[in-house]
Amino acid sequence: MIKTEQHSQLLLEQVILNSRHSELLANQTELNTNYLQNSLILEHHTNNSEKNFYESTKIAPKPLKIKDVNLTIDEKRLLYISRLQAAQLCEKMGNLPWDIKSNSAYELCEKPSISVIITLYNYSEYIYECLESVSQTDIIDIPGGIEVLVIDDCSTDNSANLVLEYLQQSQLPICLVSKWFNTGLADARNVGLKLARSPYIFILDADNWIYPNCLSVLFEKINSSRYAAVYSEIQKFDHQTKQEMNRISCYEWDIYKLVKQPYIDAMAMFDKNILLKLGGYSTELIEYGWFGWDDYDLWLKIAQSNYSCKLIPTVLSRYRVHAESMINTTNKYALNLAKYFCHKFVKLANKYYTSDMLFGFPKSEIYLELNLSPPQTQNHFIFQELQCAYAQIAAMESSKFWKLRNQWFKLKKLLGLVKDVEII
Repeated sequence: MIKTEQHSQLLLEQVILNSRHSELLANQTELNTNYLQNSLILEHHTNNSEKNFYESTKIAPKPLKIKDVNLTIDEKRLLYISRLQAAQLCEKMGNLPWDIKSNSAYELCEKPSISVIITLYNYSEYIYECLESVSQTDIIDIPGGIEVLVIDDCSTDNSANLVLEYLQQSQLPICLVSKWFNTGLADARNVGLKLARSPYIFILDADNWIYPNCLSVLFEKINSSRYAAVYSEIQKFDHQTKQEMNRISCYEWDIYKLVKQPYIDAMAMFDKNILLKLGGYSTELIEYGWFGWDDYDLWLKIAQSNYSCKLIPTVLSRYRVHAESMINTTNKYALNLAKYFCHKFVKLANKYYTSDMLFGFPKSEIYLELNLSPPQTQNHFIFQELQCAYAQIAAMESSKFWKLRNQWFKLKKLLGLVKDVEII
């Protein structure tokens, strides 16, 4: 059983979160007004065609920006979850929640071999150097060349405008995808996956950059093999001093090592069809922690599905270390995510249980200070997660978003578009 003190603390945190939920809902007013209420406007009440029903809804194509500087991390997480649901609702109704602007080079590049997916959020200081590094790519040995998809996750600085200026002057095939909702790193990468026209994708964050031979070297290896992904060594450097630090992604593909701790960065080349088969990047991680472990989760999904990956033992890219890096917040929630991974990747955890480490932490920390066997520990973990889930569900059901969602389902049921829908 959970110790009384820990149980009381958990309940107290839930009470505090629920009590401040009204403040969070105030920030959702713009979301409800600009998107969800408009999505319920029905112009043709007698038309039973679901396609026409979707076309009759009106959603303003402009980014949604909510000021959340005064919110706690837990409240921001609830906002991300709400925005994810809103974006998913838009797609279900036939309205893709993003705008696209591309240059002529992109339009002429019909069958690229590689799609470079650059995720961007408030990195105006770094995006130009990132794009410049990609533009210098050696594409002689890449049939069809490359395309660049910059996924802007509702930046509030000048990032998107800088990309727009760059693509207008560049011969590099570039497409700027401006999302309507700030939904986080995993969802932004998934948008890039959906829009990519190439069989292979390369993941690149806007604050990093690559060497000219990076894509050609990785392409040659993955195109001549059956690997799900190939990756190379990455040189970290300090943004302020420009001094080189340690290298990452330096070890061969080893599932035993992977289950112990994350050791491969997101910057890698993937077989797009395999990623789509695995469901892309996992967006549910925000419910357990913060962004930053999306790449670790993907590597674990690849391992659990029995795919293989390959290291190219040479430095092909650079990783910038700076104060704004998302990993600084991610580390605060890493233990929560590791506990979740014990449940999500239970097959891997059981198979490699002899390791002293599990998902980045000693087993003693994963299993807390309780002297429980693994099955008991898993039940304990699930109980904790259920408590958090119930609190979150209660908060969501009291929100305007949830009520509008039910109104939408009522309309679909009334029009005969669905037969049995549970409306709460």
